[in-house]
Amino acid sequence: MTSHRHFTSAPINGGESTNSVPANSIEFDLLTYAELSEEIRAAAMRANNAVKRDAWCNLLKLAEGAAGEDKDAWDPTQGQPWSLLSLEMEGFQGATRSFSVQFDPTPGITIFHGPNGSGKSTIADGIRTAISGTTDWWAAVTPGKARSGKSPLWEKVNCARDSDSATVKVILARANETLTISGSLGKDGIVNNVGAYRAQVSGEEASVLIGSTSWPYAVESHPPVFSYADVERRVQQHEDLQKYIKNLLALGGCFDSLDAKVAALSASASNSSKKLTAAQRSAMMAVAAVDEKFRDRDPSCSFKEVAWNDAISDMSVWLDENDLTDHSAQVAEVTESSHQKVIASLGAVDRALEELHGNHPGIHNRLSGPLHALYSEVEIVAEPGYSCPVCDSETEDWVDRLRVNVASVQEIQVKRKTASDALTELRRFLPDILSTIEILTQGNNLGESELAFVTDVRNVASELSTAFDTHGAQPVATVVSCFLRLRDRIMRDEWGKAASSAIELSNFTRQWQRSRRAALDPYVSVWFDEHEEALSAPLWEATKKCIGDLSDRLMKERAARFEGRASLQVKKLLEDAGISLESLNLTRKRAEIEVQGSDGRPMELAMLSAGQRNAFLLAPLFATADAGPFGFLVLDDPVHSFDEIRVDRLAAVISDLAQSRRVIVLTHDERLKEHLLARSSRCEAHTVSRDTVTGEINVQPTDELWRVLIEDARSVWQWSPKPSPTGYLTESQIIRGLLRQALDDALRQCVVKYALKTGVSVSEAVQKLDSGLTTQNRMKLAQEIISLDPVRSHPVERALQACSHHLRKWNNAAHGHDENKPDLKREIEAGQEACSHLGEFAF
Repeated sequence: MTSHRHFTSAPINGGESTNSVPANSIEFDLLTYAELSEEIRAAAMRANNAVKRDAWCNLLKLAEGAAGEDKDAWDPTQGQPWSLLSLEMEGFQGATRSFSVQFDPTPGITIFHGPNGSGKSTIADGIRTAISGTTDWWAAVTPGKARSGKSPLWEKVNCARDSDSATVKVILARANETLTISGSLGKDGIVNNVGAYRAQVSGEEASVLIGSTSWPYAVESHPPVFSYADVERRVQQHEDLQKYIKNLLALGGCFDSLDAKVAALSASASNSSKKLTAAQRSAMMAVAAVDEKFRDRDPSCSFKEVAWNDAISDMSVWLDENDLTDHSAQVAEVTESSHQKVIASLGAVDRALEELHGNHPGIHNRLSGPLHALYSEVEIVAEPGYSCPVCDSETEDWVDRLRVNVASVQEIQVKRKTASDALTELRRFLPDILSTIEILTQGNNLGESELAFVTDVRNVASELSTAFDTHGAQPVATVVSCFLRLRDRIMRDEWGKAASSAIELSNFTRQWQRSRRAALDPYVSVWFDEHEEALSAPLWEATKKCIGDLSDRLMKERAARFEGRASLQVKKLLEDAGISLESLNLTRKRAEIEVQGSDGRPMELAMLSAGQRNAFLLAPLFATADAGPFGFLVLDDPVHSFDEIRVDRLAAVISDLAQSRRVIVLTHDERLKEHLLARSSRCEAHTVSRDTVTGEINVQPTDELWRVLIEDARSVWQWSPKPSPTGYLTESQIIRGLLRQALDDALRQCVVKYALKTGVSVSEAVQKLDSGLTTQNRMKLAQEIISLDPVRSHPVERALQACSHHLRKWNNAAHGHDENKPDLKREIEAGQEACSHLGEFAF
């Protein structure tokens, strides 16, 4: 693992800001459920009719319930802003080798300067990917398929060349805790795993499901990383611009969650209503089919029509009113006629068998049927052989003997056919017997003996049916035996009573009613499942309109405030070009922006130059930069296509932002670096380089500002012309002013370094230092802040020994006063010695 120089180490409490967040930043903080509830409650009070009032109250109940569910959950977006402490990555984009860097968490500016390809965007994208947990952003381009020829040509390759995976990790901190977020990427460059870990000063540690909190919404609404190339590539349509600006309005996760819940509940209620309507429509058709079937069977019978009602409030009452309460199982119809036909058929079979067997008791006659069947089978066999199948003896003419015997009983075939026909008819009536038994056994109305009887009848009837299946309707012994047993039972009085009961149970009218109810059963089931939810469909539809109205109102209110802020930022960046933002109209689908040119006439966005377009996209971000949970802002190539004036104007805006947060600027533009160093006293610069062979990224600090100021003072002393009586500042005033600034910068760095190394609150230490209005007072306060073992030399004391007798002169020079007979060379040496004691001291 390659070692890199870390230019700042940051403890947990290093994330405090020395400047309080502006009060109006809350205008664009993520909305909470409590705030939404207040808005909804006010809307309910304004509602001018009961339907709307009920809908708003319904929405309020949902919002308050959601607030109650989340009240004990830890929300990383609430509380003090997070500072960025460090970044680690490996195998990500251009960082083939392991890379890590730490950041100063206090307000100020950090510049990463380097040529194209040095790894600056890799650093910015690494921070963004780790914090967001995705390589996509708020308006990600959907990757096309290579086969279609529509794959994005300039989309970044997130997994480094020759790497099978990549990792990114950031550590964020605020006063009492740190938050570590890491992500791993596969070869396809997609983040496949995100982990988050929270550690508190108290020692408590826990993993965090960061994606289930409001964090993703905060990242979208308050993007802590801005890359012009990324945003410009994605903002191509009015819809893209609308999404970019709408996200910055920060309606947030609570609103989106509430909106999603209302949409889901409304869709569910609507779906229940549709299911109920469809089920009733199907039931009406099914009942109509039942009625048509029974009317065809008996046109003389009529039933009252079912009174259908779209709003059935009580299904049981409705079923009773329409005689649809009989939901017994549907049974086969058994009539008196069918019962008599069964009796008659049994008698016919009985007579035919008596005729067949009564006058011809011989075994041949009784077995004529089987003998005939056997002979028919033998005729099929090609070589029947010489073994008799009856006695198994060798008989050459057994086939001929069988033929003679069959021929001898041909005269009884007519009687056999009569018996077979009677059995065939009986076979047709067997289902009626079984249906009668089925009807009787479906209920619980039979006594024990009655149940035993009908069960016995069913078993015998089933045996006869099996015999028919095996032998057909031939009067063979098995068939005749089963028939006689069945006849014996059917002719009993018990069967007559059982048949009468079955006939009553299968009454035509009751069958019709049961058929109707059976046709209704699916509808009744759906009604009980869906009725209650379906009743709420109108309420949820009205609630859905309410949240739409709420969205429009919140978006309109925030957009109005946003317009003023964005207009101010456009003015700061483009006033010299005469370009101003006149109005912003944000709808649910589009963002309509009116821009005015230097001639006072409206102009299209497409008329802006590349640099002006960049400034125009930066303005919305800067308009809400003081809101949200991030106490830092990363700007990657913010001066794309900027001219000199635009660079200076941007540097002024960044310097203002850096009063309350750390602004990390990645640029190849030397002009921006120079402007930022000149404008801000809290600015540090670092060079970024990358080995194109190994992919190793290196970050090295440039000289501290105090060294630059000392060298500037020395250059003025060496090269300045003779004093001019018309000059604004004298040589000594310039040099002494530079020396005072250098000492002040070195003193602040010394205090910050001490706080970071020892765990003292950085913000409190810097605030205490800044309370001193003169250099002497600041030195004294620094001595109090930096507490060391008495045996160790104190850096501030050593600095005072080097320059204390010059401090009054340096202060006076900074205020435009001068003194005679200056020994400027000696003063420069004293200033350098004092700054060295402060800047190079190791704690």
